[in-house]
Amino acid sequence: MIASAGDIEGRNIRALSSEIKRLRTQLQDLEQRNADLEIALTTAIEHGDAIESEILTTNDRLRAEVHERLIAERRLAQVVEAISQQKQDLEVLLQTITQHSDDIDTQWLRRYAEVEALARLDPLTNIANRRLFDRALETEWARGTRSGLPLGLILCDLDLFKAYNDHYGHQQGDLALVAFAGVLTECSRRPTDLPARLGGEEFVILMPETSVEGVVRVARLIQETLWKRAIPHEGSPHGRVSVSMGATSLIPSEHEDSTALYVRADELLYKAKTAGRNQVCC
Repeated sequence: MIASAGDIEGRNIRALSSEIKRLRTQLQDLEQRNADLEIALTTAIEHGDAIESEILTTNDRLRAEVHERLIAERRLAQVVEAISQQKQDLEVLLQTITQHSDDIDTQWLRRYAEVEALARLDPLTNIANRRLFDRALETEWARGTRSGLPLGLILCDLDLFKAYNDHYGHQQGDLALVAFAGVLTECSRRPTDLPARLGGEEFVILMPETSVEGVVRVARLIQETLWKRAIPHEGSPHGRVSVSMGATSLIPSEHEDSTALYVRADELLYKAKTAGRNQVCC
């Protein structure tokens, strides 16, 4: 069948109408995209300064980190160089020590002995000092606690010694102290007895495993030996240097510490001095 002119025209109109709708749809889509693009552009313009600032801040931070890393690398290089130099110095030192080890050992031992002596001995009298006495007292007290054996102590104080120094001078006073230290050493006949200078004109003898009778016997010997030395003392009623002593002995106990022995001896020494000096109280 041959289509009429009217049918052909109708189909063309419908096709054209369909094409118009399609074009309208595309136009609407383009208009929406254009609107979205305008919004995006507007937003970018509005926030462009903030974005640029953030980029600049990030760049500054990165530059600072790079600078700090360069500084750290330089410092690390300096440390490595210093360590290398120290290693070389140490190798030289070790080589020197190896070559002169005998001389160094002798010098070190001599110096160690000097330091050790200073830590243990009174520099004037060359007998034990307060530090060594305190340590020995603790040790012997602990030993006596275990063994149940008595621990003796003689506390000595040269009579009116300030008056002696004032009259004869401190140099002569030092000689008198040295002389009395010699008396203590002479009368401390056992290796375990420890004569010591506590300070000034105050001396002590620590006597392990010694009863009161033994302690008093040694104290009397000290008194007699010093008296025979006849060191002049015009400021004393006795006319010579004398000594007052507190002599005691205790069996150490876990229920009290070593200060109990010293306190008891100090009380007896005070009693001897108030009773006229040049005495032994026990």
